[in-house]
Amino acid sequence: MPLSFVTVVLLAIDHLAVDAFQGEDGTNGRDKPAVLLYEYSRDYLEALVLGPAGSNVDVVSCEVLSHCEQPSPSLRERIAAVVGQPRNLSTLSELPNLKLVQSTSYMYPRLKDIPQKVTVASYMPDWRDTYGVEPIAEFVLASVFQWNYQLSQKSANFAACAFRRDAPLHCQPDSRLTAHPTLMGMTLGVLGYGKIGQAVARRAAALGMRVVATKLHGPFEPTPAPLAWLSPDNDKLFMESDFVIVTVPGSVKHLVSYRELELMKPTAVLVPVSANPIDYHALYEGLLYKNIGGAVLDTWPQGCWHFPETRCGPPFGPDVQPSANSNFTELDNVLLLPGLAMRDNKFWVNSAAWVGDNLINLVTGRPLRGIVRNGTAAYTSEALRGDTGESAGQIAV
Repeated sequence: MPLSFVTVVLLAIDHLAVDAFQGEDGTNGRDKPAVLLYEYSRDYLEALVLGPAGSNVDVVSCEVLSHCEQPSPSLRERIAAVVGQPRNLSTLSELPNLKLVQSTSYMYPRLKDIPQKVTVASYMPDWRDTYGVEPIAEFVLASVFQWNYQLSQKSANFAACAFRRDAPLHCQPDSRLTAHPTLMGMTLGVLGYGKIGQAVARRAAALGMRVVATKLHGPFEPTPAPLAWLSPDNDKLFMESDFVIVTVPGSVKHLVSYRELELMKPTAVLVPVSANPIDYHALYEGLLYKNIGGAVLDTWPQGCWHFPETRCGPPFGPDVQPSANSNFTELDNVLLLPGLAMRDNKFWVNSAAWVGDNLINLVTGRPLRGIVRNGTAAYTSEALRGDTGESAGQIAV
């Protein structure tokens, strides 16, 4: 019988009694292993509790942090896994039977903050060949559209005046309410013409944009459709482009710094898809002094939204913020985003399925997927369940 969401929430409260695990032989065993869930959206919680994993573990929602950071003694003993990003990593050392920290994304907590005995795994989708390139490219084009159209701001300006009893007395002239640049005829430059760059170029060209691109190695001729040109000349790209889309690999560091920003048009917009290629200090100064038109920042060099290792407090401080320069929030020519590019609805549905499978693997002695670091603790599925008898084999972690 399906559980209601109320029942799901009740199962997540550690102060309530949880039914004993029903063994395969029909006898009551000890309580199931518990999992602390920090990805506490309703959909994610239901996917785990109502899915196959819910028959193997008790899921404790951490929406109320005290449930997870101050668990009862009985719950503390049963916690075998933590899913998502704990807000206080120091509490992990207080969980004697913790075996797994499972990320729900391709980012994971900083390894040195996690006890060595604990295995760390992440959700690692095949973004290059299965799912990832196309939604990233769509995000880039959504950023470009948003920059030109500013729909939310246009809507707010209109709603603030047009529905007043004295409308249109306080409305701006239509030339201000409606004016915006179009993408048609603008130049979009792709810095790093790989799979993501090609997907971006196809979409931009279909909108009537002129698309140029660079890559490190040829061939460069004949120029592939839909590009106006392809070359290794990054300087030319910076000087010509109205939008500079940085799609070089994340292993490249500070490819865009003071010199490159100075080459850009004063109205040009920078859109990076990874953080390492950008010198964020140089970018901040370029935005502050209006040397460039703006930036859409969806990736960050540090903190809770850094790839691949995240750094979250406590102790809280500058190093847990997305950038060492927190003054980005004071700029009026930048969009600050939390890593939207690939993490759409489908991403989270697939994440919950992946994580659920890993939790089942954890308690049944099968190999885990997406391992980032092996833990030093050896354990068995029987040990996790509290069963007795001969081992069915150690988990491959």
